[in-house]
Amino acid sequence: MNDSSGTETGEGIHGAGADSGPVARPWRLPGWKDRTVAALDTQLASAGLRRTGPAEVVKRWTLSVVLRCATSGGVVFHKRSHPSLAHEGRVLAALGARDPVRVPAVVAQGAPYDGWCTREVRLSPGTDFPQDARGRALAVLSGLQRDWLGRSAELTALGCWSRAPRALADLVPTAARHDLFGPASLLPGALSAREWKRFSEACARLPELCAELAAAPPGVTLVHGDLHPGNWGIARDTGRIVLLDWAEASVGHPFLDIAAALRSCSDAGAHARALDRYFTHWAPLMSREECRAVWRLAEPVAAFNQLVTYTRLLDEAEPHERADWAPRLLWWARRVPRTVRRARHR
Repeated sequence: MNDSSGTETGEGIHGAGADSGPVARPWRLPGWKDRTVAALDTQLASAGLRRTGPAEVVKRWTLSVVLRCATSGGVVFHKRSHPSLAHEGRVLAALGARDPVRVPAVVAQGAPYDGWCTREVRLSPGTDFPQDARGRALAVLSGLQRDWLGRSAELTALGCWSRAPRALADLVPTAARHDLFGPASLLPGALSAREWKRFSEACARLPELCAELAAAPPGVTLVHGDLHPGNWGIARDTGRIVLLDWAEASVGHPFLDIAAALRSCSDAGAHARALDRYFTHWAPLMSREECRAVWRLAEPVAAFNQLVTYTRLLDEAEPHERADWAPRLLWWARRVPRTVRRARHR
């Protein structure tokens, strides 16, 4: 990737001006690696550690850069994200303080936009396991979600996005982007005129569904935002599920996470068993029957939540990256009308 694309403002995923302070992508500027390694060394020193080997670039793209290096305290990863996603380090630190085995341990943090360091966890990724394992990951997530019920102010203070039902209802007018994925857009595979009509009709129903979900149990709590099988794994030494990549952490109804977790679950039986396992872990707050009823209501809102995220990620993507993001965005855009129809007939 070209790292001399010029200084960028921090116009972010949440709209113009949301991140107007820091440079949005310093890893695109000349000399970025030397500066990033210097910040890494400073963070390690603050934790009483020192780097004992070179810093390897694991990933560098539109939204973040990740380095890996050996230190006097073991191997660590250093991640620096777009300002709209920079709350991930704070969220990980808060989660780890309460349940240190379920997320990578934060060993050092810098200034708000200078990134953070986590200890390496040797994992077998969720993609290596049968589809039934997704229910296990959701069950682990439910424990964290129950722990954060009623603590939305703390999550907001950490920088979590607001994806509560009423907040999502307010986003309906801005997320229905005809220019981005409608018939006249240049996005490959854009919605047809007929599909756009169905999508628009479904969006008109969403505020009503959001209002109903706002009154449904168990209330708002921590939402991971992107719990697909690539974002969790099983630790090789303990056999425990570890939940990764909290960049899209938000405050919302917990059932929003079902959508991404089971999106690619093609086995109907595994899908049903995963839901049952997740719902079972909400007892005694809700019976499984109550959970199923709330999920029928939450499913279209969850699909819309994913659409909001992918719409804004596509806005941030560089031109050559848009074709890679488009299928996911369009999948959720087509999912919204189908799930709204099911909710209407619940």
